[in-house]
Amino acid sequence: MHDFNLSCPQRASGNLLRWAALGMVVVTGVSGCSQGAEGDSSVTSASRICDGTLDKSAAEALQRIGGKGEFSELTGTTDTGEPNKFSIERASAHLHDEVDQRSRCTVYKADDKSGHPLIQVDFKASNDHPNRSEVEKGDSRGITFYPVGVYASTKQGYSTSLSFRCQTKNAKGKNQFINAGMFSSADQLEGKSTSMDRMTILNSVSRRLAAKLGCQGEAQLPAKVPAPQAP
Repeated sequence: MHDFNLSCPQRASGNLLRWAALGMVVVTGVSGCSQGAEGDSSVTSASRICDGTLDKSAAEALQRIGGKGEFSELTGTTDTGEPNKFSIERASAHLHDEVDQRSRCTVYKADDKSGHPLIQVDFKASNDHPNRSEVEKGDSRGITFYPVGVYASTKQGYSTSLSFRCQTKNAKGKNQFINAGMFSSADQLEGKSTSMDRMTILNSVSRRLAAKLGCQGEAQLPAKVPAPQAP
């Protein structure tokens, strides 16, 4: 099973949270990016967040899980000098890089004062992906599976995973899949947050990335997320 190591989700602290996919262990880590000055993050609508990658259904889903109509993204720059603000162009260019070099979409409620993100989305090229039968051999309580890509699931109220077929390459060779992860801060999710909403958001951003990379056909990412698969 592939693990995502996400960092830089807090705006107000030097001890930043990172999540591990499906393991759900929260630890303190060292940030690979810096937040800009207070007040320099632009407030925008759900349809324009994450480089405008949320379609109508996904934008509505973000508003439901956040309970707000406007949002902002992480500002400042990474250690390599690139903007922390998400870009499909940068995400596609850094799929093979380490986590602190990848372009991740870190979204906050517009009026947030806690420094905790509502969601953070990350993409990584890989030659493997989680497998439902293997996941079910462990503790699969709270996991909901979807017939999307080659693997898709949500874990309780905070983790969403989606892997899809998309060949990419770098100097080290070719990769056959892209693993996408989306993680949420429990204290930011509204009571109406649902598994389907979170999968709808991640699927929408993934579809845009697949389109950018020219692998829409093999990715098997539907315009509308189907109902969850039976246990």
